[in-house]
Amino acid sequence: MASIRLEADESAAKVEELQSRVKSLEQENLAKEQEITSLSHKNQLLETELEKLESGLKEAKSAADESAQHGTQNESLQRRLQLLEEEAENADKNLKETNDK
Repeated sequence: MASIRLEADESAAKVEELQSRVKSLEQENLAKEQEITSLSHKNQLLETELEKLESGLKEAKSAADESAQHGTQNESLQRRLQLLEEEAENADKNLKETNDK
């Protein structure tokens, strides 16, 4: 009878130990699920921020390309203006020489 009582007590102690372990594991599981939820939310925010930054980068590259194109066009127009001014000076010089004769 005493051995049955001892075995029952040991079994009860083992059940308590296992229940405690289950509770501990459930708490760990809950904490990890909360961490996963938190990290998923953070990941979503970072992906949104990345999309905004990529969009901004695309716009900046487009603006830089457009600016470079305008710079090239501006240089071309300045060269053309210089040539036209030189032609105008030569034409004035020729006109003056023709009038002086």
